[in-house]
Amino acid sequence: MRIAIKPHRLKGYVIRTMVTMLCVMNFTSLFCREILIITSYNPDTPKTFSHLTDFTEEIKRRFNGKVSVAIESMNCGNLSEANLWKSRMTHIIDAHKTKKPDMIILLGQEAWAAYLSQDSKLAKQTPCMAAMVSSYTIILPDYKCDFHKWKPKGIRYTEKKDFNIVGGIFYKYDIDKNINLVRDFYPQAKKIALITDFSFGGMILQSHVIEEMRDHKDIELQLLDGRENSIFEMCDKLRRLTSPNTIVWVGTWRIDSSENFVLANTTETLHSANKNIPAFSLSSAGLGSWTIGGYIPEYSPQGKKLADIASDYLSMKNKNFIIIPNEYSFDQKMLNKFKLYDKQLPKNSVIINTPSDFFSSHKTLVLWVLGILLILSIGLLFSIYYISKIKKLTRNLERQSKELKEAKDIAEEANNIKTSFIANMSHEIRTPLNAIVGFTDLITQDDSDDNDKKTFCHIIKENSDMLLELINQILDISCVESGKISISKEACNVTDICHTAVVSVEHARKTNGVEIIEDYPDEAVTARTDALRLKQVIINLLTNAYKFTEEGFIKLSISIDSKNNVIVFCVKDTGIGIPADKADDIFKRFVKLNQYVQGTGLGLSLSKIIVESLGGKIWLDTSYHDGACFMFTHPIETLSLDLTKTIKTPNSIFRKPSALHCLP
Repeated sequence: MRIAIKPHRLKGYVIRTMVTMLCVMNFTSLFCREILIITSYNPDTPKTFSHLTDFTEEIKRRFNGKVSVAIESMNCGNLSEANLWKSRMTHIIDAHKTKKPDMIILLGQEAWAAYLSQDSKLAKQTPCMAAMVSSYTIILPDYKCDFHKWKPKGIRYTEKKDFNIVGGIFYKYDIDKNINLVRDFYPQAKKIALITDFSFGGMILQSHVIEEMRDHKDIELQLLDGRENSIFEMCDKLRRLTSPNTIVWVGTWRIDSSENFVLANTTETLHSANKNIPAFSLSSAGLGSWTIGGYIPEYSPQGKKLADIASDYLSMKNKNFIIIPNEYSFDQKMLNKFKLYDKQLPKNSVIINTPSDFFSSHKTLVLWVLGILLILSIGLLFSIYYISKIKKLTRNLERQSKELKEAKDIAEEANNIKTSFIANMSHEIRTPLNAIVGFTDLITQDDSDDNDKKTFCHIIKENSDMLLELINQILDISCVESGKISISKEACNVTDICHTAVVSVEHARKTNGVEIIEDYPDEAVTARTDALRLKQVIINLLTNAYKFTEEGFIKLSISIDSKNNVIVFCVKDTGIGIPADKADDIFKRFVKLNQYVQGTGLGLSLSKIIVESLGGKIWLDTSYHDGACFMFTHPIETLSLDLTKTIKTPNSIFRKPSALHCLP
C-alpha cells in the first residue's frame, strides 16, 4: 500500500527534520570541543611532532576525550616564499568556516605572523593562542616584496588589540640585558656586529635588535645579514673586524643568502674566520663552541604547558600569557680563552665546558671499562660458582658411586646369604617335620606299646616346639625387614624377667650335665623396658648356649653400671666357644658357624636389633676363653616405684619360679 504525502506536509516534514538535526549538532557541540592547530612546518618533524603529541594527549586527558584536535600545516619553506604564507593561512581558515573551531593554536613564527596578518572576522574573533614564537613579530606585507632587502618594523603581540588573543607561550629576547652583559665584560666596547641568517626568525631578531639599539646611541650596530651575504662573504666580513672595541652578537644561523640550509659546523666556520674577537649569543646559537655566553631563553618542550592554558580557557575562560624565562649561560672554556675567569658572573648562571677531573672528562670510557670489569667479575663469579658446583656434583657422584658399589656388594652378599638360608631352611624345616610325620605314623600303628607311644609323643612335641621356634624367628626377621617391629616400654622387674626366661629354657631343653646359674644383685633390678622383647633376647642367648654346651654350666648374671647408668647382662657358657675373628660376623643374618647345628642363624641378629631398639648394645666378650660370653646393656630410667617384693638370693629363684612380673 502506498502512502501519499501532500506537498505542504512534505515541506513541513523536511523543515522539522533539519531543525532536529541542527539541535542535535548544537547539543553535541556543547560536549565536544574542537581545536584547530596550524603549524609552520610539517607536523612529522621531530620537534613539532613532540609538541603536538604532548598537547593532544594532555588536552584529551583533561576533557576525557571529548575534544577534537585538527592539525593543519603551512609547509613553510625559505623566506623568499613568505609572500605565499598569508594566502595559505587564509585558505586554511576558510576551510574551517563550516564548523567554527573553539580555539586556534599557532605553532611557529611563520604561522603566527601569517595569522596576525589576516583580515577575516573568523581569524580576529576566534580565540587564539601561540607557541614556539617570539613576543616580538612582523606583520607580513600585502604586496610582493624582496625579502633579501626588506627592513620591516616589528610589533609585540600585545599591540594586536583587534585579535582575540587569549594566551600563549612566548620567547622574549632581552636585548638590554645582553647589552649590559657586554658592557660588564668589555666596558670599552663601541661596536656590535650582529649575525643573522636568511630566515624569518633571523629577520624578526634583526628587526628587534635594531629597535632596541636606538636607545643605546653609544654603541654602533653593524649588521652581518645572511639575507644579503653567503657564508663565504660573511667569513670575509668577520675577518675585517679588527677593532679591539668590536663585539660579535650571534643571533641565528641556519640559511645564508643562497637559501640553502647549512649545517651546524658552519658556525665553527664563521668562528674560524676571526677567533680573536669575543662573541656573545642571543639565542644559544654558537654557545659551547664559539660564544662566551649570553642571556638566553630557556628553550623547553611546550606541548603539555600549552594544553594546560588551553584547557583553562576552554573550561573557565581564563587567559594566560606565559613568557619563557631567560637565563645566563657561559662557556668556561671561552671565559678562560679571553681571560675573563676573574669576572663576577650573575647569580644562578649556567656554566658549560667546565674543567673536569679524569672521570668526568673520560666518563664514557670509564663507564665502559667499569661495565666490562663488572661483566668479567660476574662471569668470574659464575665460573667459580659452576666450577664449585661441578666439583660438588663430582664428589656426590663419586660418593653415590661408592655407595652404589657398597649397596651392590651388600645386595650380592644378602642374596648369597638368603640363598644359603633357603638351603638351610629346607633342611631345618624338613628335619622336625620328618620327625613329626614319622613318629605320628608309628603312634597310629597297633604294635607299639604305651611306653613307646609316650616316647613318640615326647619326640613329636620337641620337634613341634623346634619347628615353632624356627617359624617365630622367620616371622620376627620379616617384621624387622618390613619395619613393623614395635617396642612398648613399661616399668618392669628385670630380675623376674631373667628368672622367667631361665625357667622357660630349662623347661624346653633338659640337658644332662649342664648346670644353669643365676647371679643377680641382692635388690631387685627395675627398668622401663619391653618385657617380651627383653625376655626374647635372654632366651635366644641361653638357647644358643645350650646348643654348644655339652657339659659344665651356663651362667646368666646382671650387674649395675652406675657410671654409664646401664644394666649389664652377661650369658657365659663352657661350650666350644667362638673365634675372636668371628665376633662381628655372628650378629649378621643367616650366619651359622656350625652348619651341622640346628638353627636359622637369625637368633643373634634379632637379639642385636632388639637390644639396640631398647637403647643398649650387644657384643661378644673375646677376653673370655672358657667358652662363649655374650654381653648386652640396657639403659636405666629413674623410677619412683615401691617394690614390695624383692629377690634376695639366686637360690630362691629355683625354689619359687614365677610368671613375668611387670610394674603397672
